[in-house]
Amino acid sequence: MKKYLLLFLYFIFIFSFHSQVKNSSFSYFNLNKTYKKVQHSALQPYLESHQLQPDTNNVKYKKKILNKLFSESLLDVVDDEAHLKLDPLFNFSLGPRNNELNYRYYSNVRGLKISGDLGSNLSFETRFYENQFFYADYLREKSDLRSNPSMGVDGIAFGLGRSKRFKNYGNDASLANGYLSFSPNKHLNFQIGHGRHFFGNGYRSHLISDYAPDYPYLSGQYYLFKNKLLYKHVTAWMRNLNRIPAASTPEALFVPKSFSFNQLSFSPNDKLSIAIFEGGIYKMFDIQNDNISPSFSFYSPIIGSKFFDIDSTNNIMYGINWSYKILDNIMIYNQIPVNLTNALYGFQLGLKWSNPFKLDNSFLNFEWNSSPPGMYSMKRLQRYQTYSHLGHELAHPLGSGFQEFLIIGQFSKERLFLRFNYNFSLSMNNYNENEVFEANEDLLFSVRDDNYRHFLSSSVGLFLNSSSKMEIALGYTSRITNYSNENYFSISWRTYLKNDYFDQ
Repeated sequence: MKKYLLLFLYFIFIFSFHSQVKNSSFSYFNLNKTYKKVQHSALQPYLESHQLQPDTNNVKYKKKILNKLFSESLLDVVDDEAHLKLDPLFNFSLGPRNNELNYRYYSNVRGLKISGDLGSNLSFETRFYENQFFYADYLREKSDLRSNPSMGVDGIAFGLGRSKRFKNYGNDASLANGYLSFSPNKHLNFQIGHGRHFFGNGYRSHLISDYAPDYPYLSGQYYLFKNKLLYKHVTAWMRNLNRIPAASTPEALFVPKSFSFNQLSFSPNDKLSIAIFEGGIYKMFDIQNDNISPSFSFYSPIIGSKFFDIDSTNNIMYGINWSYKILDNIMIYNQIPVNLTNALYGFQLGLKWSNPFKLDNSFLNFEWNSSPPGMYSMKRLQRYQTYSHLGHELAHPLGSGFQEFLIIGQFSKERLFLRFNYNFSLSMNNYNENEVFEANEDLLFSVRDDNYRHFLSSSVGLFLNSSSKMEIALGYTSRITNYSNENYFSISWRTYLKNDYFDQ
């Protein structure tokens, strides 16, 4: 026994390596321009030292002041055992005035990001945002629809969580996240943090997306067979946007639930990648018994174990995602989510073209998404196991019961960029009452009409700093549905480090 223990310790500590074990940013536009190659690309966030091949063509200036302004962090400290970075986070945006309600659309976001490497195998990152903003009308209406002022919930701030009322029609919300990442050797990585995850190669995901707010989690990932196989498991704790019923105060705890998922990715070469997803929302609260322990498979890191908990209590999802590079810079991908309880499946098909027309730091993405009605719905008595977190869908922002086609891309020339996002959706709900929150029994009797939506967002601007992803941009957004036509111009100065998913 002692011999095996010594061999284990030798495996863990002797083969230590010197590299970063931080996660990459979720920013869809900046990720596509920063890295040449991604291995096991369906499992996100990417671990910098394992899954990414950085683009080393960053511009270096002769003068230190120019490097500090355009390519380095605000604070960048390096010594023999540590590397520390600090960057501001902000989004100052100004739009038109709402003359009817007498306010101006704007965003006032301030925050800070601190990241670092401590020794060879330990990294960390922490972020904090303070946000006050006035949403576009369609987002304000959806936020208000999910409000419950009697329970201290004035609305939701998309991607942030619940929000407080700000100057009658605005939102006030804060966000704090971070993680500690430890890799004892090049084959293992363990993390504890408060963050989010994504599964898939596309802009959308039907299984787990970074759209929902952050949640506490534990994760482990293992690289096998010369990195051709990656296995990852995540254990997380989430909340419904409902207070515990027996509580006597409006600020009682939100009803808890648990979420865990296992992922397996096989990439035999630079062209082909196949990944499998297994995840589930587990019951942690009962009106009669208050907090309860979830089923055993919630704790199990073994893929396939959740199959035995497919019943009316737990909300279990399976899925497969594959991608193939037709050429070095053109990739097709496909995702198929499956809900065995409801006997339903969705579909995603996409094509991504990197550096089109020989333009560096550019990409084009075509994607089609299809989700049947009731894809994630539960029975009325199991409403606390909805596939959601703090009033947000865990997968696609439109929920289920829709068809969507989108084109998203970016063309860059040196520091100048043109960015655009167009998507067309045909849905059987009204885009405000998404089906994730509706009970299966209610879906049988709901009246459904086809509703279309055209969404166009475009911006032109300048990249200012490659480290903090700072940019300045002029933008235009148009949203047309059966019932409304909204148009907005804006000017923004921001650090683009997370996705907003305002195209709903």
